[in-house]
Amino acid sequence: MTELNEIELYNVLCQTLPTQNDFYETDYKEELQELLDFGINTKVKLLDLVVKHRETVLEIDSEDIDDYHKKFYIGEYGEDYVRTRIKNKFWFAYSGLLRIILELEFGEDYEKYSDKRDKI
Repeated sequence: MTELNEIELYNVLCQTLPTQNDFYETDYKEELQELLDFGINTKVKLLDLVVKHRETVLEIDSEDIDDYHKKFYIGEYGEDYVRTRIKNKFWFAYSGLLRIILELEFGEDYEKYSDKRDKI
């Protein structure tokens, strides 16, 4: 099997997650590195990981947000943006959903990894 790359990563997300969550443009280089760092290095491993946590991550994505975050997002992105997401019950782009999946799978190890990444 060949090693996972950015194109295959995106293709797996397109195959397994709702199209409405494909709204943030990224090159997936950072996300790919995270996957590789956690041993997810083939398309099959990524597919298995996403399918394993798909239902849970989509439940998390569809949760209502509190008034504070609603006001914050309206201020940042506008009322139409927020209204659409409330109506269709989604918030996270593919990269966000992938990171939630990594947190579900690897728990505290991924949280520590993510904290280090954010401090760089």
